[in-house]
Formats: sequence, structure tokens, C-alpha cells
Amino acid sequence: MAALNPGDEHDRFVAWASDHGVEVDGIAPAKFVGRGMGIVAARDIKAGERIIFVDKSSLITVTAPTVRACKLPQNVTVHGKLAAFLAMQYHNADSDHRLWQGVWPKEEEFRSILPYYWPKSLQEYIPHAGKVLLIKQQQKLDKDWQTLRAQLQPSVDRDLFAYTWLIVNTRTFYWEYPDLPNSHPRLPKKRFQLTADDCYAMCPFMDYFNHSDVGCDPQHGPSGYSVIADRDYEAGEEVYFSYGSHTNDFLLVEYGFTLPTNKCDSLPLDHLIIPKLSASQVEALKEDGFYGNYTLTKDAPHICHRAQAVLRLMNLPTRRYTMFVSGNDDGAADQHAIDSALVALLTEFSREIVETLEAVDSVAGGVVEEQQSRTTRSSKRKSQVSENMATSNGQAVMEQKATLLERWKQIREIVNAALRSLDE
Repeated sequence: MAALNPGDEHDRFVAWASDHGVEVDGIAPAKFVGRGMGIVAARDIKAGERIIFVDKSSLITVTAPTVRACKLPQNVTVHGKLAAFLAMQYHNADSDHRLWQGVWPKEEEFRSILPYYWPKSLQEYIPHAGKVLLIKQQQKLDKDWQTLRAQLQPSVDRDLFAYTWLIVNTRTFYWEYPDLPNSHPRLPKKRFQLTADDCYAMCPFMDYFNHSDVGCDPQHGPSGYSVIADRDYEAGEEVYFSYGSHTNDFLLVEYGFTLPTNKCDSLPLDHLIIPKLSASQVEALKEDGFYGNYTLTKDAPHICHRAQAVLRLMNLPTRRYTMFVSGNDDGAADQHAIDSALVALLTEFSREIVETLEAVDSVAGGVVEEQQSRTTRSSKRKSQVSENMATSNGQAVMEQKATLLERWKQIREIVNAALRSLDE
């Protein structure tokens, strides 16, 4: 895919970054047609070369003096504090991070791609796993805003806070604070007590990289972040990060995209299986540690050990289930019966997938009006609403529908691959 010059604002940011502890070697930001910004190899790169280093002094964390100076409430999450700091700085022309802020995705881009902003008429059709993630995302954002609103208003309204909260959500890296005991009152003093939700850091330039299930793995240490090329790259080739082992439902809700091929993709089956369980079966599964977290993958054996167990409880005599979960029976003798039960379950799910694809494809006019109304309300802090808003919203809805349809088609393929394999 052709890489284009990203524009003057990116050139200015790269110059700023080089003056703020960012060392770049052999790579550059680029614009990719139809996909936005990313990183391209500016020359041939060999596997093992360090292509970027970011000094810890360049990071935005809750331990940074500028963030601590905001004197945000101690009971606010790390995520919420970073979002509040960015929102408070957003309209400050003298902000140290003004040039960096200028290359972040605009709020209008987020409104187009992130399910958080999608009309409820489309959110309704997000796959079950994604819908669970979206609800948690909304609840976290709402809780942070409720905790901070008294301190932030009137200079920061909820729309701006939501935007900066999502900037943090989509663009932070894992950071363990080298001087942890003295870092921040909000953080635990011992490293083993840190949770993933404590370890947020905004990292300049590194947030350009796009995700692939195979790519460079950023490493952090006491002095900062470094990135080593995972393989040879030819000049002009895009260089990716791997954000981690994430399903496409996770990528959709958190980042607004899915991967055409994702070796980490899978489907939870809980919403199909748990409603079919009796109260006594639920009790037995909880007692044995096998309640929930049932997963389907495209590749054999297709379902996880936990799903094997619950299908045995549902379809075989209890003693056969008990022998399987205790490890006294590998279940081989019953596998044909379990495969048949799985086929029936997936066939039922296949019909739901077809109905959902048809429903999403038929969503149209009303969604545009809903999106129009939401955007107009959110634009009260602006001097006027853009004249081409209706056209923009219509295009956004079409893109959202396309993304949603693509995800359901990926789900259909995972289910169909399992059915084909089980039918052999």
C-alpha cells in the first residue's frame, strides 16, 4: 500500500519529538490511503536494529510533575487523571504538548470509527463479546467523569473529557514506574501490587504505530521505551506493533477496527451456553471451577477444555462429566457425542448470524438522523455546526455499518470453519 507524506503538522511534531528525548532511526510517519496514519521504513532495516528510543522524561504519566500539579482527586483512576490532564491542556496554546496533540486523531475521526460514539441503533448489533466490553468502557468513562466533573467544569465539558479519555484509551503504553515507591500517592508502593489499570503512559511518536498480530514488541526499562525491528523491512514497507493477543471484538471496541486475518481471534460461547444451563448445573460448574469462559476458535479442536466440560455436563450422564473434569477420563470415548452437540449449538448460532447480517444491512435512514442529533448536541461548545454535517454523518454510518458487517462475516467464517471440520 502506497505511503504518502503525512503533512506539515506531522513534520513539526517529528522535529518537536527529536527535541524531547525521542530518537528515531530508519522510520517515519506516513499516511496510508484509506487507513490513516502509520509508520513506514524510511530505509532498509535489518532485524534486531533499534528503530526508536523514547526517554522516560518524554512520557505523560500520573507521576509527571505537570500532571501532579493539577492536584486531581486521589480517588480518580490513572486513566481518568491522564484524560483530565489532557482535557485541561487541550485549548492551551502554550501547552508543552501542543504539537503532539496536533497529530492525534481528531474527535470527528473518533466519532466515525469508535463504537462508543456509534448510534444506539448500530451498537445494538455489536457482537455479544464486544457489547460487554463496550458497556464496561462506558461505565469506566462515566465513573471518571462523575468523579472529576466538579473540578473540570466549566472549562472542560463532558464531550471534551470523553474525547481525551478515548485518546488515553487508544494511545497509552504499559509503564511500571522505575521509581515506584516515590512515584505517586495513588499508586501502590510495591511492584507486584500494580495492576494493568495503574500502568498507563502516553508515549510520543510510538503511538503512530498500527497493530498487526505479528509485529515489533515495544520494550520498556528504567530509562524509557525502545523498539527493536522484529524482522527485515524494505524501504517503504509499513512497520507494525503487536498490541497483544487480542480478538477482533476487542480491537473493534477499543480501537475501532478489525484485522482481516487475526491468529488471536476467537468467539466466546457463554451467551449461547449459559442460558441453557439448569440451576443445578450452574452450581456444579461453579463448584468445579468450570463456569463460564467458553471459547470457540477457527482451528481444531475448536473449543477449549472448559467448553468440552460444560457440553459433557449438558449432554452426558453426570458421572461422565465428573470423570472428565477430575482428569480420570480424557473424554475420547464421548467425543463424537460432544461434537454432535457442538454442531447443534453452532447451527443455531449460524441462523442468528444470518439474521444479524440482514438486520445490520437494513439499518439506514433513522441512524443518520440519530447520529446527526447527537453530533449537533455535542457541538454546542463550537461556534457553529458544519454545513456538511449531514453528508459527513451519512458517510460515517456507512463506514460503521461496513465495519460491523465485516465483523459478523468474520464470526460466520469461524463458525462455518468449525462446522466444516466437525462434519468431516
